Amino acid sequence: MARDYYEILGVARDATADQIRSAHRKLARKYHPDLNKAANAAAMFKETQDAYDVLSDAGKRAKYDRFGHAGEQQSNMGGGNAGGYGGVDADTLESIFGNFMGGGGRGRGKRARGPQPGEDLTSTIQIGFMTAALGGMHHIDLQGPSGAIVVDVRIPPGISSDGQLRVRGKGGAGAGGGPNGDLVLSVKVAPHPWFRRDDLDILLDVPISIVEATLGAKVSVPLLQGSAEIRIEAGTPSGRKLRLKAKGIQGAQSVGDFYAVVRIEPPTKLSKEDADMLRDLGERLPSPRAGEPWAQLQVK
Repeated sequence: MARDYYEILGVARDATADQIRSAHRKLARKYHPDLNKAANAAAMFKETQDAYDVLSDAGKRAKYDRFGHAGEQQSNMGGGNAGGYGGVDADTLESIFGNFMGGGGRGRGKRARGPQPGEDLTSTIQIGFMTAALGGMHHIDLQGPSGAIVVDVRIPPGISSDGQLRVRGKGGAGAGGGPNGDLVLSVKVAPHPWFRRDDLDILLDVPISIVEATLGAKVSVPLLQGSAEIRIEAGTPSGRKLRLKAKGIQGAQSVGDFYAVVRIEPPTKLSKEDADMLRDLGERLPSPRAGEPWAQLQVK
């Protein structure tokens, strides 16, 4: 059974003409028999051409979308492609063989082309949490199609995971005096041992004892830069967020806040004397569940 033409070119069924043309050129360069000596190169090249011949023609594509390969066969009843590389347009041939022709010795009948920009290159980098929050420099050393790409990239403060950075002129080489493409970097941010992030806000879990939660206390906490003292009010429950305004991440348009998230840590090891004391205190204090409407219900 013949393969789906969209699958062959690696494009979606709603792909634009430009997307189909771009995918075809890449595959044509990859599988052209004059450049690829693999045993299946010629077959893959022909398969690519067959797919492009149909999907690049609006009428043939419409029949293919409606009837599949049966509709495509009806479109071809009038004749086939001429020549060894039927269906390959002049631009694609130029992109395949341009590097081997020296740029100047084009054959008769080929139309002159102006400067062509290089293709953008993509890569993924991982940066530290603090670098993403405060900004800094990140060293890039990767292998591109034309050689090594070595550059120091400025990381803007506040960038988040899945953000993108564009380094101008560090992509594929242009042709005919055209500009180089860009290097497009997808950013992944590593987690931090104790800080968490919510957009531009920074969160820190702050464990406190039941005594500090009951009577109140002052606790020193680390910030992105430096430290600060926060006041724990008497009777503070676990989970309460204590805000330090404008102590989060400095973004392009605004600055985030810092939140100390209180976590009450009960003691796990008590002497008999301490346990008796707490038990006695618990009997004298009102139950925290006394005001709940379900507190008087009996479990059956």
